[in-house]
Amino acid sequence: MVAADPIVRAGLTRILTSSPGLTVRHELADLTALRAVPPPTLVVVDLDERVPPASWQRPRVVALVRPPSPPDLLAALRGGAIGLITRRSAATDLGLAVEAVRRGGAYVAAELLTALPTPSHEPRLTDREVETLRWVAQGLTHSQIGRRMGLTESTVSTYVKRIRTKLQAGNKAELTRRAIELGFLTRFPQGPGSHI
Repeated sequence: MVAADPIVRAGLTRILTSSPGLTVRHELADLTALRAVPPPTLVVVDLDERVPPASWQRPRVVALVRPPSPPDLLAALRGGAIGLITRRSAATDLGLAVEAVRRGGAYVAAELLTALPTPSHEPRLTDREVETLRWVAQGLTHSQIGRRMGLTESTVSTYVKRIRTKLQAGNKAELTRRAIELGFLTRFPQGPGSHI
C-alpha cells in the first residue's frame, strides 16, 4: 500500500487488514520504494499530484484519486490501475475494488465514470462481443462465460480472439482496460461502484 500522507496510510491499512484473506505487507510513502521490496500481487496507491500515473508499472493497481480534480484516468489505466476509487468512496468500495482486481476484473467508482472520455474512433463490436468482453473484464473464465451466455467454450474463445484483434489487446488486463476506455461498463448489484 502506497500513500504519502501518514494518516491516509494508516486509514487504508486499517480498512485493508479488516478484509478477510488480505494482508498488507508494505506501507510505503512513495512508489519508488516499491523497487526495494519483493513484488506484491496487488498495490493500493493514493494517487495525488506528486505521483504521476506513469511512475508505476505494476500489473494490478487500485488507485485512490481526488474527486474534484482526478488525474488523467486513461493514463492511470494505461499505467496499470485496474481499480479506480476516490477519497470520497465508501470503505466498502475499497474492498470491492480490491476483490475485483484480485479476481482479474476491474472496478471504477460510479462518480469517476463521467470522467472517462469516449474515444472518437471506437472499434465496432457486436452485441455478443460486448457481452463477452464485459464478462472477461469481470474475471470469468471462458467456460463460465459460455454457461452464462448459453454458448460453448469454443465459441467464447472465438469471440475473445475476435475482440482481441479488434481492440488490439494481447491479454485479459489489456482487454479490461479497453473495456473501461470504450465505456462498456455494466452496473452490478454487489456495491455502489461499477464493475465491468
